[in-house]
Amino acid sequence: MDQLVQAGVRITTIAPVVHSSLQPHRVLEAAHDFSERRSKIFDAVQQRYLKVHEAGPTFADVTEGTRSGPIVNWERCRYDWSRPGSVTATVIDSNIYAIPGSSWELRATPDAGGSRVEMIWVRGFNRTPRGRFFGFIFPRFGERLFAKYAREIIDNLERLESSS
Repeated sequence: MDQLVQAGVRITTIAPVVHSSLQPHRVLEAAHDFSERRSKIFDAVQQRYLKVHEAGPTFADVTEGTRSGPIVNWERCRYDWSRPGSVTATVIDSNIYAIPGSSWELRATPDAGGSRVEMIWVRGFNRTPRGRFFGFIFPRFGERLFAKYAREIIDNLERLESSS
């Protein structure tokens, strides 16, 4: 876990690595699949809060969110998969994340008959009460939580791929 301060906001990077039995291109395709499969792969994305504003051959402008109790956390990201081996989502609007400074990236490379998958969460939080709460939690517990979440994402994807 790395931390730096940018424009008065603490930016924390968490980058768990997991292995997948799937080839890299299948993992990368899932990272920019905004169909109804998305919420089955990424538990933190609820279909009712998913909106694709614009999409092209190597990019998409997408809002994603999740309800936690009475609160919906959402982010609007510019997804880019023009670089081989990587899908990057740069946060352009959010009710929780600091802008600029927050992003998510998935990298997949060949490894032992499958893929080495690195998921890189770069997060700063806005100065609202909710942002301050998550800004406190993320650096302290995020590494363990996001390593678990990365494994769940790959397990969900492998399960979906094996059933289709």
